[in-house]
Amino acid sequence: MLTNEYLKDHFIDAYFIDNERENIEILTTNEDKKQVFSTIIPFNEEHSEYKALMTIMSLDELHENTYKHKKEEKRLFDEHVINIAKKDGLVFDEYKLDTKFYPTLVSAILKDQKDEDHLFALKLALFENETINSSDNAELKAEIRKGKSKIEVLQAALKLFSEK
Repeated sequence: MLTNEYLKDHFIDAYFIDNERENIEILTTNEDKKQVFSTIIPFNEEHSEYKALMTIMSLDELHENTYKHKKEEKRLFDEHVINIAKKDGLVFDEYKLDTKFYPTLVSAILKDQKDEDHLFALKLALFENETINSSDNAELKAEIRKGKSKIEVLQAALKLFSEK
């Protein structure tokens, strides 16, 4: 049973654990502070452990801690999902290209040559490249801008790169 005295020395955190905000998880340490324990209590102003918790924090602080806890849970979840997707090749890690990347790249270049959205995105990506952006070759930069297909745009970009 959690008491005022115990919480003063061993309290770590507390937050609601359900969307209805009917249950609270309280994290505390054991006597030697080497282990962490979780206690679930109902959100009931008459409950003795709830009263003890309110001597350590206010209801507003409990709501704020819940918000922070949920935000951190979401961040960790998102990070975990992205790592799984990268591992399974569903998302490419821009810092670690592997052989799974190239078939997708080739397909993206060769399919839908005149798709305006893809063509525009390709041109934007090329002009974000430092070599192209800082080039003084106005003729080749114009070829990139005016290209009517992905191949034309890439040919102009490759010509510009071969100058360096």
